[in-house]
Amino acid sequence: MILTPAQTCGPLFGFAMTPRGITQAVAEDDPGAVVIEGMVLDGQGDHVDYGAFLELWSQEQACRVRTLEGRFRAVVRKPEPVTLPDGNRLAPHLSIFVFTRGLAGPLATKVYFPDEERANGSDAILRQIPEARRPLLIAQPTDVERHLRYDIRLQGERESVFFSID
Repeated sequence: MILTPAQTCGPLFGFAMTPRGITQAVAEDDPGAVVIEGMVLDGQGDHVDYGAFLELWSQEQACRVRTLEGRFRAVVRKPEPVTLPDGNRLAPHLSIFVFTRGLAGPLATKVYFPDEERANGSDAILRQIPEARRPLLIAQPTDVERHLRYDIRLQGERESVFFSID
């Protein structure tokens, strides 16, 4: 048997990955809209300058954005909490897939909302994360109303929390 070489994500062509209408889940002037802005950073803390794509979704919405000079911007609606069949509750959050060159497949993470302290404290997923790392999954408020900051660090000291997607 001959082994085949490993494959990585890419090439990632921006014009094909972000067609019109997919880059925001809701219009920015929608009363429930939240803008999530941030950067995708490497292990040295530098922005990933060769481009990355992020897919963000919750139960009823999805959007795909790409980075430009490491920066991304997504417009979504803050999701509702979810009650699981076993009775556990999930705080409002968005799931995120990160695609970028050099990865064998997407990285999966989540972003939670800073104004949901009580719900975040009882979230079935967050409770499984070591307490010191939980803040890495919570977006930070900015000076602009309804805008949040959420950086994704691919490696290093403050590496984002990534989940298995088996």
